Amino acid sequence: MTKAPLEILHRLSQAISKAPKLEEIYSIILEEIAEAMDVERASIMRYDTKAHILRVVAAKGIEPEIWKHLEIHVGEGVSGRVWQEGKPLLIKGTKGSDRYKTHSFMVAPVTCFPMKVGATPVGIINLTDKISGEPFTESDLKLLTTLSDQVAAYLHLCDLLDQLKSAQQARMQLEVAREIQQRLLPQVPPKIKGVDLAGRLITAERVGADYYDFLLHGKNGLSLCIADVSGHSVGGALLASAFRSFLRAEIQTVRRPANIVAALNKIIFPDLIQSEQFISLFYAQYQPKTKTLSFTNAGHNPGLLWQAKKRNPEWLFTQDSLLGIEPDFPYHQKQCKLASGDKVVLYTDGLTEALNDKNERYGSHRLLNAVEKGEGESAQEILDSLLKDFEKFMGGKPAQDDVSLIVMKVE
Repeated sequence: MTKAPLEILHRLSQAISKAPKLEEIYSIILEEIAEAMDVERASIMRYDTKAHILRVVAAKGIEPEIWKHLEIHVGEGVSGRVWQEGKPLLIKGTKGSDRYKTHSFMVAPVTCFPMKVGATPVGIINLTDKISGEPFTESDLKLLTTLSDQVAAYLHLCDLLDQLKSAQQARMQLEVAREIQQRLLPQVPPKIKGVDLAGRLITAERVGADYYDFLLHGKNGLSLCIADVSGHSVGGALLASAFRSFLRAEIQTVRRPANIVAALNKIIFPDLIQSEQFISLFYAQYQPKTKTLSFTNAGHNPGLLWQAKKRNPEWLFTQDSLLGIEPDFPYHQKQCKLASGDKVVLYTDGLTEALNDKNERYGSHRLLNAVEKGEGESAQEILDSLLKDFEKFMGGKPAQDDVSLIVMKVE
């Protein structure tokens, strides 16, 4: 039986974190995927940018004398075409070869499009011969695509970390952490009728691991997420990457915010305890049809709801624990109705805890004043005005911590 995506991603994350060499990571990834997909034959091919060919770097169920010398040019065969087009492929029925048990196979490009790791795939994953003898399904292809996205992230991170050996390590770690952090963020907000969205991350010299996201779920459902992972440099950024994958897998179940946050806490708890880290999280689901916002605040800064008609602020919190404090914490959720013109602002403490030259904090009162002035402005204009006010307050002094912001305006 195929495991749940969240469980697979967690196993994959744990296994990879223990591998000392890149070559071992390829084999670990392939073993985990083959077990998860219940197949006997599988391979990972990486693209050689110098020779412009695909080479097998790990294989299962295939004789070494075959795969170690196999080279495929771009556009040639199924693998070459999938790499070139960047689209996964499921073939359910072919005459095939007597060497294979079934006539069904899947090929997925190892490209993490949501993270924009690269304009082209870094490789491909091939799977065939289900142990059950059954053909692959569209659900199998969807799961493989989800896994290949995360594999791309891991391989990209491994490549970046490998560069640390030949450069100034402290500086490179900072650059790697920043790059990971930026690639976790959505490139543009999704277009949803009745909702105007904007988001921004301002990185500080002392890089943290802020993360925000706009996620679609169910029928026209929108999720807003903003989180702050404790710790700095590569460790915090890698943990944020794993957290992002867990969250994206978990919301596919379209459960209540409290259930999703509880599940995330339970599965990432061992990693947080081992690394002595924790995560603050504000997670909300919004239904444009009913204009209902449901949310859970796990130790994060309270969200700000500005009610346009009443000209009244409401601070959104549920008094729940950070992720990583208790493995079975009973998270809660609240719900509120929004109206046209209302604004929801989510932020990390890099904003409100920032100190200027006079040792004054920016604070929630300045945040509220800046948002209150944004009547009639779009979500992006509100965000820009808020950051302009923040920069004026800082007086040119660099922020001590990252600043992340989400603005949602109901139209």
